[in-house]
Amino acid sequence: MLDRALRRPVVMVYHGVNDTADEDDPNQIVVPPRHFRAHVELLRRRGYRFLSVEGLLDRGASEPPPPRTAVLTFDDGWRDGLTVVAPLLGRLEIPATFYVCPGQWAAQHVDVTGPAGRLLDEREAHSLVQAGMELGSHTMSHPDLRLLDDDALAAELSDSKAAIERLTGRPCRTLAYPFGLFDERVQAAVAHAGYELALAWQPGPWHRL
Repeated sequence: MLDRALRRPVVMVYHGVNDTADEDDPNQIVVPPRHFRAHVELLRRRGYRFLSVEGLLDRGASEPPPPRTAVLTFDDGWRDGLTVVAPLLGRLEIPATFYVCPGQWAAQHVDVTGPAGRLLDEREAHSLVQAGMELGSHTMSHPDLRLLDDDALAAELSDSKAAIERLTGRPCRTLAYPFGLFDERVQAAVAHAGYELALAWQPGPWHRL
């Protein structure tokens, strides 16, 4: 049982990776760089192979990833993805996928004050791609998709996809659900918008959307 637990595939979900004061991050969603580095080093010692989310698609997303597969994802598009995460992962030749909201370029994260809460602007997001990282959609404005009417839901999904494709010059194939929340109607809209794989937060049986 323990051996199986140490071999199973993992998708790691992060937000910011930075040093920040407790009063600036009351919900503790920003991970200190030393902790993030320790997570990566532990997975490497365990013999994990790192893939981006699109790397899962390239091997076929209908089945769960094989044992000892690790995928690093980062929600919301924090600026420290470019200044902290990409340099570390670049040195280790490890890919990662960053889920961004094009409607919130250069914004301040609602939950974190101070410099650690700054989000990428469009130029910085492009630099992240040039650094070898992957961008996916986190919708345009990060709403709870379940609460939107059909037109607003379609716009959140298609507009963000189109904005990311303009920035990267390649298809945007994957989505991370805001707050990790979805239902059957949202899943159908995600498929209709052309996404091939969507991620939530909670562990459970593998399902492509």
